[in-house]
Amino acid sequence: MKIFLIEDDGYKKAKIIDCLNEKYGNIELLLAESVTSAVRLIEELDNEHIVLLDMSLPTYDLDITSGGRPQGFGGVEILRNMDFYEKSNRVIVITQYESIRLGNRVLDFNELKNELEKEFIDLFHTLINFNVISDDWKIKLINSIGEIVDNENINSRR
Repeated sequence: MKIFLIEDDGYKKAKIIDCLNEKYGNIELLLAESVTSAVRLIEELDNEHIVLLDMSLPTYDLDITSGGRPQGFGGVEILRNMDFYEKSNRVIVITQYESIRLGNRVLDFNELKNELEKEFIDLFHTLINFNVISDDWKIKLINSIGEIVDNENINSRR
């Protein structure tokens, strides 16, 4: 299984990787920690990569510069780049925020999900709320990956 994980929070990244390793064992993992590093890697993605995307990301990796300002919708910029490069990878957005600011608007979890579904119909698979207290996110992540894999297997047989 090939996963492209775009996440800047070390704790959250480790928890996601642990979850994937527990369920799938040997995964091929491509990592990015900022909008810039993710955009650079998008062109290298093959169709088999499932993208796990944080919504709020810094502009640059912390080891390159100061990291730049956090972009509440850095994930949207990455999705737009994927769309521009005509990528067909399915994307699971994993956020720990209950709401995210977009310009002058604050979108709650369901509004964000609806916006992503509308704008990125061919890329966006689902939105998962990461929570350090509960393991519900793990179940949703594993089920969502299973849906993507099952759908790809069905499509490859056609």
